[in-house]
Amino acid sequence: MDEVDLLILQTLQQDGRIPFRQIARQSGVSETTIRSRYRSLTAQGIVHTVGVVDPYALGFQAPALVGVAVEPGTMDQVARAIAELPEVSYLVITLGSWDLVCEVFCRDLPHMSYLITEQIHRIPGVRSTETLMIARSCKLSYRWPLYAGPEERVVNEAEREELP
Repeated sequence: MDEVDLLILQTLQQDGRIPFRQIARQSGVSETTIRSRYRSLTAQGIVHTVGVVDPYALGFQAPALVGVAVEPGTMDQVARAIAELPEVSYLVITLGSWDLVCEVFCRDLPHMSYLITEQIHRIPGVRSTETLMIARSCKLSYRWPLYAGPEERVVNEAEREELP
C-alpha cells in the first residue's frame, strides 16, 4: 500500500461519496488510476463502501453493550450464534472479564429483555451476561489513522497536498 492508496482511504473516510476525479485531482494521478486502486482495495477487503444509517432514526432507542461469559470450549459456537442475531452490530472476542462483547440495538426495553433472556441466554455455552445500557453516545467514528510504511506515521493534510 503506497501513499496514493492511503490518500484514497483517508479521503473516503471523510466523504464516502467524493468523486474519483476529485481524488485524482488531489493526488495528481489519473481518475483511471484512482478507480483501479479503489477496485483493488475493495477486492482485498481493505475498504467497504456502505451507507451508515442512524439506528435512532429507525426507532432503535435501546442500544447496549453486552458482555458474555461462555463455557470453556464453546467460544466459536457461541460467537457464531450471537453474530447471527440481527440486533447485534458488533461482536468481538475479548481477553478479560468477558469472553465476548457485543453491541446491540433494540427498539425498547422489552425488546432488549427478550433479546438477552430469550435469545442470548438460551444459546448453548452461554454462562452469563452483563448488559450495559448506553445512555448517550459521545463518539462514533469510522475514521482510522492511516499509517505509511514501517515508520508508522500518519499521513496528514499538509503531506496529502504534496503527493505527486
